[in-house]
Amino acid sequence: MVLTYWPVIKAYYNQKTFPTPSTSNVSLADNDEDITKEVKKDTKEVFVDPNFGVYIPKIKSNSKVVKDVDPFNEKEYINALQTGVAHSKTTTTPNKPGNVFLFAHSAVNFYERNMYSVYFYLLGELEKEDEIFLSYEGVIYKYRVQEVKIVNRESTQYLKKNADPDSLVLMTCYPAGTDWKRTVVIAYRDSQEPFK
Repeated sequence: MVLTYWPVIKAYYNQKTFPTPSTSNVSLADNDEDITKEVKKDTKEVFVDPNFGVYIPKIKSNSKVVKDVDPFNEKEYINALQTGVAHSKTTTTPNKPGNVFLFAHSAVNFYERNMYSVYFYLLGELEKEDEIFLSYEGVIYKYRVQEVKIVNRESTQYLKKNADPDSLVLMTCYPAGTDWKRTVVIAYRDSQEPFK
């Protein structure tokens, strides 16, 4: 049990103890080696994946996004979650109007945690107006959180392309280490123009 929850406890501790660095310095990485792997208290600039990435400053999560994953095909999304956050192919991409849906693990058992990338440990810590940055095809888009809620695992209404214009939905399992329910974060584009 300690092995399962230690990363969650550590993530909460770091988030509460060390303030998130300024979000004004978010840039596109030139290559995979330049992508910021870990955001620390002294990080001056965060480099995001230029092809498709998500950076959430408050929870210090920076990940590549695997595009066009079928959320109803377990084998496909399990493979995607081994390398990053998954983008549902039932939704749009940041450069188009509509809803972007991303999902990832929050916490799983010790064995599975070694198999999968876990980027959404602290998703439930987000609050209204917190920033989220999506990078896509060389452009960074900024969103602001409007709502955070817990929903039943059967809730699929967020998987629609036209749910809301310029919206972003992030989803992960709740509570950490289980898949009983889902944490859902709903955010909207901060402006009609890309951030950079």
